Amino acid sequence: MKKLILMAAIMLTMPLMAQEEEVWHYTQGWIPSWYSTSINLDDIKAASTPKNMLEAVDRMPAFPTAEQIYTVEAKEKALRDIYQPYEKALFAAWDKNGEVSRDVDRRIKVAGEKQQKSNQKSMAQYQSNVNAGLMPSQEEMMQLYMSGEIKENMSEAQMMDVMAGKFAAKWGISKQEYIKIINMAQSNPKGTEAYLKSNHPDLYKRLYAANAPYGNENVHADDPRKPEFDRINDGLLKAQDDLQEARVAYGDNLQYSQTHSKYMKIYEQMEKEWDNSPEAKQIETIEAALQKRIEEWSLTLNNVKGDVPYPAWFTTERQKENTLIDQWNKRWATKWIKVAEDGDKAYRPIFRRIAELGMENDKIGQQGDTEEMIYLTNKKLVCTLYGQMMSLYVPIRDAMAFPAIEHVATTGYTIVEAF
Repeated sequence: MKKLILMAAIMLTMPLMAQEEEVWHYTQGWIPSWYSTSINLDDIKAASTPKNMLEAVDRMPAFPTAEQIYTVEAKEKALRDIYQPYEKALFAAWDKNGEVSRDVDRRIKVAGEKQQKSNQKSMAQYQSNVNAGLMPSQEEMMQLYMSGEIKENMSEAQMMDVMAGKFAAKWGISKQEYIKIINMAQSNPKGTEAYLKSNHPDLYKRLYAANAPYGNENVHADDPRKPEFDRINDGLLKAQDDLQEARVAYGDNLQYSQTHSKYMKIYEQMEKEWDNSPEAKQIETIEAALQKRIEEWSLTLNNVKGDVPYPAWFTTERQKENTLIDQWNKRWATKWIKVAEDGDKAYRPIFRRIAELGMENDKIGQQGDTEEMIYLTNKKLVCTLYGQMMSLYVPIRDAMAFPAIEHVATTGYTIVEAF
């Protein structure tokens, strides 16, 4: 506040803003990822909730540009119109995923109990076949490994050849016939039964007798979809590792400490270089001349009282200052946004890969028993990774935390009070 004494009146000059030009847009405690905005989130309508992870990735808005963050006004417009509606929709999808995850947990528990009973039945069936001389015992298999006749680096066909040479005699057939029947059983179980009944009736009777208590079914048979589920599982685990590496590289898994340090480095450079920047020096020159002009203009205000707006030249000069502020902000916003954009470029393809694998898992799951353990295990992993989907939005939040220098006021007034 500045007091000017004019003969019989005291005039109080009150610019709308203080005349300090270093007006930085701080956030509480300067935590970039927790950008504090004046926007009331309750007033923002969420975009429609994504139906799945792939839709969440596909509907993610384009990454902010420097033009969208270099002023507080631009940031809040982008947040209100684009990013916060999406963030709220993403959070709703994340919340819905929690319900799906809990349901999968329940199904996994049921499948586990079923699998445990199946394993017990399978072991009993295996032992019944061993007792009937139809299968090698665990001790016999161990001897083959210990003797080196079966090696870890052998192919499945090579192992089968060794086993056929040792155990075909148990079936009372030739090695070649043993291999033929085993291979046939893997591709055509019903045809194998008919073949045995017709060509090896004694062997068929022995198999029937040993497996009669188990419905003459192989209760230990793998789901034919297992190779595909295994491939999907490998892909999900790889994506999980890649996501962890990406989060470490960006820093959002370390309570923002690493990311914070990246942004703090830029922020400290901005703070250090502002005073000596060409823009700051030009603003200082413009403002000094403007303040002198205001003082001279104020001395001409005779026979008036109340609020007297500054003349149009005040607005013109302040707009020049804001143009220089924008010039500075844009230059540093480009550097700032590059850090956030690196995180965005890393996250999007990883989450897309997870989403595509999850949809493939569901598609294959519908082709058979939807309560198969390996299918549910994959689905649970997708839910777990979906639970990290909010990381997808972290780089946008960080970009929006750009500490722009705020504009100076382009209007002002003087209060004239008479004695």
